[in-house]
Parts: sequence; structure tokens; C-alpha cells
Amino acid sequence: MRLPAILCAVGAALFVQEPSRATRISWNDLAPLHGRLESRGITKTSFDAYVDRVREDDLRRVREGDLDHLIFYALQSTRFTRRLPIEPALSAKALIEGGQHVPADAAARIHDLIEAIDSSSADPRLVYFRALVRSTFPKTTEREAGLILEYTRAMKFVYDKEFVAQRAGPAAVVELYRSRGLSTDTEVEAGYVVHTGLGILKSLDAAARIRRVLIVGPGLDLAPRTGYLETSAPQSYQPWAVIDALVSLGLSRVDNLAVIAADINPRVVDYLTNASRSPPALTLVSGIAETSSVRLAGDYRDYFDGLGRSIGEVTTQAPPKGLTGHLSKAVRVHTAAARALYAEQLDIVTARLEGEPFDLIVATNILPYFDDVQLMLTLANIQAMLAPGGTFMHNESRPQLGELASAIGVPFEQSRQVTIASVAGAAPLADTIWLHRKPGSR
Repeated sequence: MRLPAILCAVGAALFVQEPSRATRISWNDLAPLHGRLESRGITKTSFDAYVDRVREDDLRRVREGDLDHLIFYALQSTRFTRRLPIEPALSAKALIEGGQHVPADAAARIHDLIEAIDSSSADPRLVYFRALVRSTFPKTTEREAGLILEYTRAMKFVYDKEFVAQRAGPAAVVELYRSRGLSTDTEVEAGYVVHTGLGILKSLDAAARIRRVLIVGPGLDLAPRTGYLETSAPQSYQPWAVIDALVSLGLSRVDNLAVIAADINPRVVDYLTNASRSPPALTLVSGIAETSSVRLAGDYRDYFDGLGRSIGEVTTQAPPKGLTGHLSKAVRVHTAAARALYAEQLDIVTARLEGEPFDLIVATNILPYFDDVQLMLTLANIQAMLAPGGTFMHNESRPQLGELASAIGVPFEQSRQVTIASVAGAAPLADTIWLHRKPGSR
């Protein structure tokens, strides 16, 4: 949908985004949950010290998440070396079951990466990881040994997840995520479940209009462990997918919309700030490929086909080399859509944004990283930022979340499971969207 230039200019003049300010959470913000917190040893007297510890640990987790991506890049990228890519789970298995001896192929790739760090290559991922390596290991003589240590740490987590916790059951896998590094992973499929949730919202109230949106943890596809693609520079998908869904469903007008993408990782915030100023050309590739045993759902295909048409110019294209079976397209984002996007740095567990409340808050694929107490703080911050009648949308299926959300004042309202693909002889690839509504009216 192309907006007339005069409409964009008028919209920009009438709707001005006020500066936001992060405010630290306080004991009083959690009044309905005081009993639950006290049963876990957290009191009014100890609360501030607890928040300090969480904030400090979250900064550690951001750093470890960045270094995890660095190791996945070192193992899989084809841009800095001619060596064959290494699947991280297989490398983890070789490391742990080989007596903690770093496999020769992994060591060789890490050595090649060290050499690339000192090169003049302008590859966007290498530029990012070059800065990360230089800031983490200022002494050149310590870089290779430092990266070997980070490789060992990252592979230990991958091994525990894929070969230990999997055998112990889903609860063991979930527990691992409560302390691991904070990943910036994101993929196109994440937008589908949110689009479905917004469709539910529209069906519940055909007259609903959304003007202010908060996306918590929008992410950036630097170097994921699985589904690693180098078909384009690093991208963030969710903000554009949310804007596109809101406009295409008639819930918002792009000239009267503010979407704040808040992430704890400053690299994500920097990327989105630049993207809002210089609209990107996105390369969208489905994370799931259709094969003889995997069939993409028709509704998901329809979603992918329409994705981007309300925010930019869409060009269909063949899947990149080596990605047969994937859906693929390009979207050049319109300036009008980019003007609706703002970026903020925020630790959603320990702080909230002050200012005008939000009609919609979206938090997908981030809540599994929080333990039950951190989840309580997160829900309190979300409740404080949500406007009366506003909607909180997530895909976390933890049983106690519904009870906690009701206690804090954002009761559950609707849920819907969506199937992305069917798998022969196995359960379908699916996700569930949960909608909570804050009492009152907008």
C-alpha cells in the first residue's frame, strides 16, 4: 500500500513521538505479588539488592549471548574462510564426547576468524564481530585462547540441551534457558503467530484501533545456532511484520502509529534506530523448508505471500542458492512505515518505559529466559505500561503465567494455536499465541 506523499507529511506533522524514559521497578509496583515474593525470600528490605543482582546478571547474559553468536558465526560462516561449515550440535558432541579436546576443524575455523578480524573485509557480520572481539579481547595475543574458551562454554550448553536435557524431558530444556546467554535470534515465522493474534483481536472488536505498540525483544538475526543464513546483512523482522499486520488488518494507520522496539541488547537498538532513519530492503526467507516429509500450512503460505505489502514494495524471488524449498521474497520498506518505528534500550525485568501507555505490548520468544520471580517483575512492568483496555500478547505456555498475569491485573482472554508446517510421522511445527487484556476501555 503506497501512501500519498501529502498524507505522510501531514501524519508526520500531527504525530510526534515523545521521548521515553526507563524507570526502575520498585517493591510497591508488585503489591499483588508480595506474598509470592516473600515466600521465595524476597522482601521489601532485600528487593532493591535483588534487582541490582538481576540487572548485573542480565548484562552478563547479554555479553554471553553475543559471544554465543560469535561462536556460531565462527563455525558456520562461509564468508571469512573456505573451510566447510560445521553444525554446532555436531561440534558440541565431538568436543564433549572427545574428552574436552577441541576438534581440529573447529580450531582451524577459529584461527581463520582471528586472521579475518585483522583484515579489511567490510562484510557486515564480520564488521560487527570484529568490534566484539576487539572489545572483549583487547590483547591480540589473547584472542585465540579466549575464543577457544568461549567455544568450549557455548558448546557445553549446546551439548546439555541437545544430548542431555532432551533425554530428561521438556522441563530440563526449559530450565537451561533460565541462565543461558540472551540470544538475539529472530526469524520470519515469529511474525505469523503475532498476525494470528492480531486477527483474533480484530474479530473480538471490529472497531478496535491501535496507535501505540511496544515490542519487547525484537531481535536481530546475527548468527543463530540453527537456520543460519548469509543471504543478506543482519536484519530484524518483527517490528516490520507487526506494522504490516496492524495496517493490513485495519487496526492501525501508518501515519498515526508509534511502534517502540525495546531490547536489552544495545546492538539491536542501534540497528533499529538506523533502520528507522534509513528504511531497509529486507530479504525474507522462511526458516522452514518444504521437503518430501515437511509441508508448509496453507495459512502460513498465505501469510508469507501477503507479508510486507502494507509497508513496502514487494518482489518475489527464488530461494537463495542452497535453500531449495524455502519461501523467499524481498521487501523495500516505505519511508512512511519506517517513521512509525522507534527503538529503546530496556531490561524488561528490572525497568519499564515511562510516558503514554501502550495499546498493545508484544513479547514473543523472550519469556522462557526468565525464572518465575523474574517473570513476576516482567509482568508488573508490562501491566504498568499497558493502557486500560490494552492487550498483552505472548507465546509462553508456562502454566503459572496465567495466574500471575491475573493477579497483577492483566487477565487471560484468548489463545490460539497455529500450525506452520506438518511433518510426516511427527507432531506438526506449531506455536500458540496468548492474549491478555487489561481491564478498562481506551
